[in-house]
Amino acid sequence: MDNHLALFDLIGALARHRFQTAEREFAAIGLNHTEARLLSLLNEAGGESAQDTLSNQLFIDRSNAGRALKRLEQDGYIVREKDAADRRAFLVRMTGKGSEAVRDIGRVRAAIVAGFFGDLSAAEAGQAADLLRKALPDA
Repeated sequence: MDNHLALFDLIGALARHRFQTAEREFAAIGLNHTEARLLSLLNEAGGESAQDTLSNQLFIDRSNAGRALKRLEQDGYIVREKDAADRRAFLVRMTGKGSEAVRDIGRVRAAIVAGFFGDLSAAEAGQAADLLRKALPDA
């Protein structure tokens, strides 16, 4: 089999495994993968961001992001309010509960990463990351 095709298939298998593992592990803290990613992105943005910006960073459509944000809002992790500058847009702000969840998310992510890549040395992980960045158009 062509090495490029093999790599393509391996990346797909790894992505599926990553998603399934993340869904299972984040469920233990009451979140799904998308919700955990949204809270992490919101935290990286300083606790506040435009809803469309978050959707774009996730590479998912706005309706999927909207559903995840609605659940996070209902569960008290975030608040959404109309953007004063653009009444059609929403601003998303993390609550104290959301900030607490980010710590749990970090712990869960660290465990997932250790399970995935624990057999790789730091140098090997760096080499793999460098090669994958080279394949990404905007990395």
